[in-house]
Amino acid sequence: MVLLALHAVQGYWYAGLLMAILFSLFGVQAIDPAAKGWSHPLFRLVIIPGVSLFWPLLLVRWVRRQGPPQERNAHRLAVRP
Repeated sequence: MVLLALHAVQGYWYAGLLMAILFSLFGVQAIDPAAKGWSHPLFRLVIIPGVSLFWPLLLVRWVRRQGPPQERNAHRLAVRP
């Protein structure tokens, strides 16, 4: 049972690493407008650990071409036209 859990974690990590490499090369600028000017290779290396952890969420955003979520709080809702 423990071996199965370790294989599941290992599979998640391998999928996340592959997704992180592809995302850092092609996807980060597609879903995050703030990253448009950040094409330096060190930036891409820095985001790989976070992307490999949150890869399911980022994959869904990348496929749907969603940008960053809009914050919804009382101040923004009061100003909304």
